[in-house]
Amino acid sequence: MSEGTGELREADGAARLLQELKSRSGLSYGALAKRLHVSTSALHRYCNGDVMPAEFAPLERLARLCGATPEERTELYRLWGIAHEPRGNRQASAAAAPAPAPTPEATPQPAAGSVTEDETAGPALTPAAPPRRRSRRSVLAAVTAVVVLATIGAVATDLKTHRDGDPVSAPAPAGPVGTADQGASAPITVTVRPSLRDAECDQYVVDRPPSEVPRPPAVADVPAWASEVGAVPGHYQSIELTVQGTGGDTVVLTALNVRVARTAAPLAWNAYSMGQGCGGGMDVHSYDLDLDAARPRPVLTGGSTGLPLKVSERDPEVIEVTAETTSHDVSWYLELEWSSGNRTGTLPIGLADGAPFRTSAVKGRPLYSYPAGGKAWEPSPFQK
Repeated sequence: MSEGTGELREADGAARLLQELKSRSGLSYGALAKRLHVSTSALHRYCNGDVMPAEFAPLERLARLCGATPEERTELYRLWGIAHEPRGNRQASAAAAPAPAPTPEATPQPAAGSVTEDETAGPALTPAAPPRRRSRRSVLAAVTAVVVLATIGAVATDLKTHRDGDPVSAPAPAGPVGTADQGASAPITVTVRPSLRDAECDQYVVDRPPSEVPRPPAVADVPAWASEVGAVPGHYQSIELTVQGTGGDTVVLTALNVRVARTAAPLAWNAYSMGQGCGGGMDVHSYDLDLDAARPRPVLTGGSTGLPLKVSERDPEVIEVTAETTSHDVSWYLELEWSSGNRTGTLPIGLADGAPFRTSAVKGRPLYSYPAGGKAWEPSPFQK
């Protein structure tokens, strides 16, 4: 996490404390997310300082799960409040003595790696006075258009799925609506959609100044919004693959591969955030993809189940892939290997027009958000 030469990002203090607690617990992001009933992508974003939840409850439960002391939980609450202060008040808030935070109940703290039923149900800390501008959580959670499979004639690599490593996280692609074209040989169809669980975390890079970027639209109008401004998913991109058989035979999905078509310097555009908070449900068949790796490969998210999977016409499966890049502008495809009886094959997956998915880093780019009730884009409190 970059601190820069000027004032530290307000979210950095909370993120550093979260990283310390997470490291001390000895648990992976996937294991923590499973116990907290949030998505791993949301948890990773909190600990990376990319976004802070609009409510303190998720951080309170995380701190308890990691065995934080009452003093650490109180400090985390203070730092979370500073991160949500309007920009003009942050320096004064950080310099002043912390406002009295609610005192955690005087009960024994749970050991690291354990959490009680009461703790998962809600936090012990109930803010006496909410941070200013908490209404920012109401910023529209924009969703991108449905995109579908395109047959692109790519050759599969030998990269297989893996279960090792901590997860990373991420936002969704934009593209037109269409129907899957599998050709005559593949006994499956794959429909590709953006993952909606962390929509309020999504960022997009756009080659326009804030004055020329329309406000985030209603959900149904996001495809037109993204197309109009030429938006590219920023930092993270999360997609869902719905795989279904086309006939009576069962098909086994044996491996999920990735092929990088192009890697370049990050787009030197402005970044726009769709919201200030994120959450989501449990991962089921979920993979993370580090696009900055020398040989990117899908890594099974902790707590998820992965390939091989069986699908049929009546029993589809949904696979989530979350890609991340902090250093590049990457164009990439997915390739799904399958077998049915004595037949095998590889199905390439991209956008409906045959183009690859595209994800660009946002590090160092101006980041803007659109506050609830606001009339213009404003510099985001989570500026990198």
